[in-house]
Amino acid sequence: MKNFILKNLYSFLGEKNNNQLRIIIFHDVLKKDEIKFQELIEYLKKNWNIISPNQFKQIITNEHLYDNNKKNILLTFDDGYKSQKLIAEKYLDPLNIKALFFIVSDFIKLKSIEDSHQFIKNNFFKTINNNCHLTSETYNMTTSDLLYLISKGHTIGGHTKTHAQLSKIQNQNTLTDEIINSTNELESKLNNYKIEDFAYTFGDLESINKGSTKMIIDNFKYLYSGLRGNNLNIRSRVLRRDAINFSEPFQVMSSYFNGYIDFLYSQRLIKLEKWTL
Repeated sequence: MKNFILKNLYSFLGEKNNNQLRIIIFHDVLKKDEIKFQELIEYLKKNWNIISPNQFKQIITNEHLYDNNKKNILLTFDDGYKSQKLIAEKYLDPLNIKALFFIVSDFIKLKSIEDSHQFIKNNFFKTINNNCHLTSETYNMTTSDLLYLISKGHTIGGHTKTHAQLSKIQNQNTLTDEIINSTNELESKLNNYKIEDFAYTFGDLESINKGSTKMIIDNFKYLYSGLRGNNLNIRSRVLRRDAINFSEPFQVMSSYFNGYIDFLYSQRLIKLEKWTL
C-alpha cells in the first residue's frame, strides 16, 4: 500500500523544486541489484548533481555555493561490505563520482567469509539473526580496499567498532571504544588518514541517545543519521540521509529523494538536534 501511494504521489507531483541537498544510504549491493544500481546512477546524473563529500560540506557551510539549476545529492555506503569497493571500481570511478564510506572497524579485520557471515548475523541486526541467509558474495572489505578507495578520492567515515546500538551501551569505556577508539584505529591503519564523519548504526532515533550524541559531536565534524530529510539550510551538524531498498519501485525511491515524506521525520530530527546543544 505504501509503495502504491508513493508511486501515485510521485506521478501526480512530478519532480519537486530544486532546493534539495540529499544523502543516499547504500549497504550491500548484491550482483542481482547491480542493474538497478546502474539505472539509479543514470537517473541521478540526468536529474541531479552528484556531488563529492567535500562539495557537500562546502555547500552546507557556504550556501551561496548551491547550484539551483540541479538538485544536489551525495552517495554514502554503510558497514564496509566488499561489494561496495567493487561497485565503486565498476560504476563510480569511471564516472569520477566520489562517495563516503562508513566503516565498522572490527568488520574489516575478518579473514574468512564464514567469520564475516557470523559477524553480520551477530552484529548487523538489533538482535542476533541466525535466520539470515548470506551468500558467498557478501563479506567484508579489507584495509587494502579502503586504501584503494582513498586513492580514488573517496572519503572514509566511522561507523563504530562492532556495529553496536549506541543507545543500549551503559558503560562509558565501551561507548568510547565504539565511537572514538574504533576510528582512531582506522586512522592508524589508513596511514594516519583523518576521519571527521561519523554515522551511528541503524540510523533511527531509538538507536542513539543524548550521551552517545554528545560524544560523536565532540569528536567529529558531522553526525550522520538515517532520518530522512533535506540538508539545505539546516543549522546543526546532524545530517539527514535517505535509505533505499532495491526491491522498491523506482518511483518510490524518487519520492524519497524529492522529500515527499520528510514531514514524518521532522519531530525525531528536532529531538536529535536538541541532544547536540
